[in-house]
Amino acid sequence: MKLRDSLIAMTLGAAVISTGSALARDRDYDQRCGNCGTVTSVEQVRHKDSHLGAGTAIGAIAGGVLGSTIGKGDGRTAATVGGAVAGGAIGHQVEKNNRGSERAWRFGVRMDNGRYVTVTQGDNPDVQDGDRVRVYNGHLERR
Repeated sequence: MKLRDSLIAMTLGAAVISTGSALARDRDYDQRCGNCGTVTSVEQVRHKDSHLGAGTAIGAIAGGVLGSTIGKGDGRTAATVGGAVAGGAIGHQVEKNNRGSERAWRFGVRMDNGRYVTVTQGDNPDVQDGDRVRVYNGHLERR
């Protein structure tokens, strides 16, 4: 009976010790960042904005509406089409001239897991080579 009680006590003790060790490992893992790394390069680049179209569409609609108020019959149709084309061209130029900065920042980051990623974003959150960062939703955050 004493031998059996001793074996049970030793088994329970080993289980408690190994559970504590596993909890400590999990806590250490949680404190590490899965999306963190070190900046290895920073450069300012020209960024081509591909979000064109809204100015053209709005200009074409406005031009078409204004053109439809001119003339009668076939003349009105021609004025509507001409207004839409001219409005679209004007709207495109206005949108192009009012777009945000064409400058962006490209960061090279060596991730903690060994991967290398490149992040391009419009602003530089005061990040330099050697800084620790977190990559979150395609942007850098200082750590």
